[in-house]
Formats: sequence, C-alpha cells, structure tokens
Amino acid sequence: MKQKINRTICKVTHVTLKTVLAVILIASCLVLLNSCSYSVKVGKKCTPGSTEWSYLWFVKGESDLSKNNCE
Repeated sequence: MKQKINRTICKVTHVTLKTVLAVILIASCLVLLNSCSYSVKVGKKCTPGSTEWSYLWFVKGESDLSKNNCE
C-alpha cells in the first residue's frame, strides 16, 4: 500500500515538474520575442533595386520592403 502511494506521488510530481518547465519555457520565449528590436514581415518582398527578395524578412525598425520594389 505504501509503495503504491509513493509511486502515485512520484507520477504526480513528474507531471507537475514537466508542466512547470513548459510554462517557464513558453514565458521565456514570449519575453525574448517582445523585447526584440526586430520584427518579422511575411510575404514576397524585395529590397530597392530588386537585389534581394524573400517571403520572410527579419527587419529592424521600418524598411521599404514591398512588392512595388519587385521587378
């Protein structure tokens, strides 16, 4: 009986520890992403002069990345 209780406590502790670690990981990612000075732009965009194009851009501040630059 005592062993069964100990196993149950171990299982509950293991599940609780996993949950706490997952919450900490998600919270850490959110804090890092919100404090980042870069933003993510999605969609086909080109640099002026059509020297580079991509569907996903990591941009610092505001930049002139638009479809109008694609030629």
